[in-house]
This record gives sequence, C-alpha cells and structure tokens, in this order.
Amino acid sequence: MSQTGHERPRQPGQSPQHERPGRPGPAEQPAQPGPEQDSTPGSPPVTLELLALLAAGVADLALDQLRQSADRAQEVLRRSDLRELLTDGVVELRKRGELATRRSGAGAENHLEAMARRAAERVASEGHPRA
Repeated sequence: MSQTGHERPRQPGQSPQHERPGRPGPAEQPAQPGPEQDSTPGSPPVTLELLALLAAGVADLALDQLRQSADRAQEVLRRSDLRELLTDGVVELRKRGELATRRSGAGAENHLEAMARRAAERVASEGHPRA
C-alpha cells in the first residue's frame, strides 16, 4: 500500500513484498521440510524407516561376506594339494609363534648376551685368561 492508502498496481515480475507488513509473502515463507529434510526429533516414521533400511543394508553386507567366505572355503577344500597346503600352514604358524614369543621376551635371553657368553666360555676353555 502506498502512503495515501491506495494500492499500487503491480508490474509483472515484481514480488508483493510490501503488501502486508508483519506477514511474510510467498517468497519469504520458510520452506516446509520434506521427508528427506525432516530433522525434527519427533518424527518416528522417518527414523524407523531409516533404521530399518540401515539394518537391511548391514544384514545384506554380512550375508554377502559370509557367502564369499563359504565360496573361498569350498575352493580351498577342492584343491588337490590340500595336504601340502595344511603342512605349510602349520609350519608357518609354528615359525610365527616362535617369533612372537621371542619378540615378547617370554623367558628368552637376549641373543647378543648368549653369543657373548658362548664366546667367553670358548675363550676360557682354550686356556686364555679373561681380560
């Protein structure tokens, strides 16, 4: 409205910003949140749907991994060299176990100390005095 109380004619393309003071026009109204934009905590249908979809995705991923593992196990069991493969695996695990116990120092002495002790015993057995 103009100052005289009469409405001004609107030209095409103009927005009615000043028509009603205190009330937002159509361009100023806040957008209504859609289902994908709904962030209010009191919307259980969207939350339950999201949780159901996430649970279905996790279940599908777990089943796919289980299926792949079963396929790999079947391929291994069909091998003609299974006995040699198992023997190599046992040897490898034993070596890894030895390395792990040495690394953790579970009762094993230091390699350099053992070598020094053997060298000192050899020198003593040959009759050379210790320095």
